[in-house]
Amino acid sequence: MLNDTMLDFLHFMPWFEACFVPICRCTYLYICSMSDVMFLEKCIYNVVDNFCWHVDLFAKNTLIFASRYLNDMEEQQQVRKILVYTDFTSVGERSVQWGVYFAEKFKMELLLLHVINENTYTYFPKSTAEQDAKEALAEYCETIKKDHGVNAEYYVEEGCTCTIINSTAERIDAYLIVLGTHGKDDLQFLSGTSAVKIIRKARIPYFVIQKNTPYPSYGNKIVLPMDVAKEMKEKTGWVTYFAKHLEQVIDIVHKKTDDARLANNLQFCTKFFDRYELVYNRIVLGERKSIDIQAVDYASNNECKLIVITTTKEERLWHKIFGFPEAKIIANEKGIPVLCVNPKKDLYVPCI
Repeated sequence: MLNDTMLDFLHFMPWFEACFVPICRCTYLYICSMSDVMFLEKCIYNVVDNFCWHVDLFAKNTLIFASRYLNDMEEQQQVRKILVYTDFTSVGERSVQWGVYFAEKFKMELLLLHVINENTYTYFPKSTAEQDAKEALAEYCETIKKDHGVNAEYYVEEGCTCTIINSTAERIDAYLIVLGTHGKDDLQFLSGTSAVKIIRKARIPYFVIQKNTPYPSYGNKIVLPMDVAKEMKEKTGWVTYFAKHLEQVIDIVHKKTDDARLANNLQFCTKFFDRYELVYNRIVLGERKSIDIQAVDYASNNECKLIVITTTKEERLWHKIFGFPEAKIIANEKGIPVLCVNPKKDLYVPCI
C-alpha cells in the first residue's frame, strides 16, 4: 500500500515527463522543417530552455520527496514502549522489575502508569495524591535510567483502572503491558478476575505477575500449552519473540491424543521454531486436567520462567456465572508469570 510520501512523489512525475516531451516535439519539428534552419534553431532554443527549467524544478521536488521519506522512516523507527501498571504495592514494584527486564532485553523504553483511585489514598493524602504519585514515579524513572540505562516516563490519571490502562496502551502504541494482580478475587486491589476483564478488551498482550512471582532472572524455559483450538497458533509468534530475545528453551506441553487438529498445531509451531533455530521440547502430560492448569504445575516443578496462554475467544453465559477459566491461571498459587494473548482479528503481531 502506498503511503502519503510515495503519493507525493507521484505528483512530481508530471514534471519529469515535461523534461522529455519537448525533446520529442523538437525531433518531430526537425523532421518536418529541415529546410527552415532559422525556425529549427528557434525551436531548439525554446526546448532547451524549457528542459533546463523543468530539470531544475524536478531536482528540487526530488529533494523534498527524499526529505519527507527520511522523516517518515525516522518516525517508523521510534523506540517502542512497554507499559507497566503500578499501584505502589509490593506487587507493583515487582511489575516494574519485570518491565525493566523486558525493556533491557527487547531494547525498548518504559511508561510507568498509575491510576488514582481509593487505593491511592492508602499511600498518599487525598489532597496531594496526584502530585505525590507523580513525584514517586519520577523517582522511579530516574533510578531505572541510572541503574539500568533504560529510558522511562510516567503518566498519572484519575478514573477507571480498566479503561485507562488499555486506552493509554493504545495511545502510546505499547508493545506489551505488564500488570500485577492480588490473588483471584481480591476485593480491594486488582484481582485476577478483574484483570481478565481488562485483558479481554485489549489488542496488546498482557504479562501478568503476582506478589509471589520470582525475580526476572529466575528460570530459563517458556512453557507453551498446546491443544486442538486453532487460536493456539496465535501464540506462536509471541513465544518465538520471547524465546529469541530472552534466550529461552521452549517446552511445548500437550495431552496425548490422535486428534489431527493438535497434530496440525504442533507442526505449525515447530516449523516456526525451526525457522528461527530455537531449542524446544515436546512434553506429553496427563489427560484429566485442562492443559493450561497442567502447564502451571509443570512450570512450577521445572523452574520455568513463564507460560503463554490465549484468553477465551467468545464469552458464553456460563462465563458470566462462573467466570473465565484463565482467571485461575493468571492468579495461580505458584506465582508463575503468564503472558496472555487475546485472540482478535486486529491482534498485534511482533516483528521477530
